[in-house]
Amino acid sequence: MIALHPPLSGMPLAFVTLLSCIEAARMWPSLQAKLVVTRRILILAVVLSTILAFLSGYQASSPLGDVSADIQVAVGRHHAYGRLLLINALLMLSFAWLGGRALHGRKTLMFLYGFSLVAQLSLSLFVGYLGGDLVFGYGVGVTATK
Repeated sequence: MIALHPPLSGMPLAFVTLLSCIEAARMWPSLQAKLVVTRRILILAVVLSTILAFLSGYQASSPLGDVSADIQVAVGRHHAYGRLLLINALLMLSFAWLGGRALHGRKTLMFLYGFSLVAQLSLSLFVGYLGGDLVFGYGVGVTATK
């Protein structure tokens, strides 16, 4: 079976980094209107890539079988933070969507969107670190070639 998790796991971090750059560029009034479509596409890309990376993580961990308790704890922590990353991505999408349509409380919703964007970037880095620790620290998913 093709291992989908390794290539998919880096996509949420890449998209959320691009989205952060777009949000920083939107601070210039002349760029705000030009980046609306790009911003929407990147928000959807963050959410979709996070969903795909999350689901492919279960595919990657299913053939592990019997492993040590340390590895089970590390995989469980990686999955737990992955779920948190997925929930935050959905919250970020919701805040961005509601903030764009709100008549009252728009600033609050946009603040929550910005906070969830920073959280998404931080969580993406941390979940990636935990995944890298599984590979390089515990050897999960690594097989010797002949």
